[in-house]
Amino acid sequence: MSIFSKKQEVKLEDFCHDFYEKNILNPILQGIDAGAAYYDIVRKSIIEADQRFSKITLQELSAELIPLRFELFALAWIHRFTGKFAIAQSAFTKHYLHEKGKNNIWNGMGHYNKVISHYITLGLSEINKDRLIRNRADLADRYIANAEKNKVVVDESIGRPINRMFSENAWKRRIILSGLVLSLWERLGFDQKELNEEAGFRLAVVIRGLYDGALQALEKIKIRS
Repeated sequence: MSIFSKKQEVKLEDFCHDFYEKNILNPILQGIDAGAAYYDIVRKSIIEADQRFSKITLQELSAELIPLRFELFALAWIHRFTGKFAIAQSAFTKHYLHEKGKNNIWNGMGHYNKVISHYITLGLSEINKDRLIRNRADLADRYIANAEKNKVVVDESIGRPINRMFSENAWKRRIILSGLVLSLWERLGFDQKELNEEAGFRLAVVIRGLYDGALQALEKIKIRS
């Protein structure tokens, strides 16, 4: 029985591995490459809104959306578990991608992680922004101290989850979503200022859909401590 069929206790490593394999890297359904089919649908949809997008190949599109999908999964994880197991999830993801020879995906995630971190603070008053930064710094100190105590390597696996913390409000207000749309558009070689409303809306639907899919899967499980 699939681990996604009902809410149950699962090991973090097993769930993440299964999700990454079946939903992101190797989504084969009845012998059909569902990933390629999905990216083709996305590409055609954006071309309808902006003909300039026709110059973007499926390979170029997937090369950007795959790291973004991993980052959106990690963001949904933070929101689902309120930060619990966040460091373990991050560390497993880095190890998984390294073992797969996909360090480029891990590096690509880093870009979108910085975008999320930036847009979390956008629009906050100076007082609230300072408070958020202090809270992040306190979390960083605690996580690093715990890692050093357990002789765990301190690297970006710890920093990235911290960058996603306290993002619920900015996500609900679509501030982060807007930032990710603009960043994806720019990463694909376009000027952010030239993104038209319809293309932006369609990209936002894609990104929100990927996040929602991850969150819905996470809501069906309980991580075994």
